Amino acid sequence: MSSPELIQLTPDLCDIFARYWSLCMPPHRKGDIALPFLHLQSEGFWHLIPQPGKEEILCRTKEPGSLSNLKNLILGASLDKELAVLATDPSSRDDLRFALIRTYFSPSIQTKLLEQSLINNEALKYSEDLLTLKRAASPRGEEGLNQFSRDQGFRRAVVTAYDHRCALCGIRMQTSQGHTAVDAAHIIPWSETHNDDPRNGLALCKLCHWAFDEGLMTVSGKYQVVTSPQISTRPNFPAHL
Repeated sequence: MSSPELIQLTPDLCDIFARYWSLCMPPHRKGDIALPFLHLQSEGFWHLIPQPGKEEILCRTKEPGSLSNLKNLILGASLDKELAVLATDPSSRDDLRFALIRTYFSPSIQTKLLEQSLINNEALKYSEDLLTLKRAASPRGEEGLNQFSRDQGFRRAVVTAYDHRCALCGIRMQTSQGHTAVDAAHIIPWSETHNDDPRNGLALCKLCHWAFDEGLMTVSGKYQVVTSPQISTRPNFPAHL
């Protein structure tokens, strides 16, 4: 969110939606956040905010088509004022979360969703601390913080810092569901430093992440990308690498 009043279709929101979706639905069912984001407006508490000049087109839109299409039509969404006030209060927000989960999901899924919500909250706080350097070299073994929260928080901090762009090859790709092509990698392995400082992280696409872990690519002390001679040895065809 850029403000308490505006809920935007950010990559972070899409990522959280995908995590919850994977807990509720079978693997072959792909989630699309554009569908609930558009259709929740029929429930009365959810209000879409159109892009300037797109008001009439939005009113006529029955299906989003894709996430990018929906983004072209809206700035975001807002909640009813009364609900927004409750959502900003931690206690009321927890009560609302529990009520929704217990009403719409089976007991076995309820447990998974509640666990994931705790991880999401811890990861968000951890990523914010990392980006403001409040926990620059905090070991993952620190008591009280879930390892999954740390992994998710580190990923969020690094990917956000690099704006979802690979630090080595420069690629930036996102699917129509908002999934990103990059991972978060430690420059100096965590096993050696226990350091989740974002300055010890790189956002890397899947191929560059593999090449980095295999020692085929690295970064010098002068912040230059260095490639191994192995990349060009036969029968390799390194393409953009």
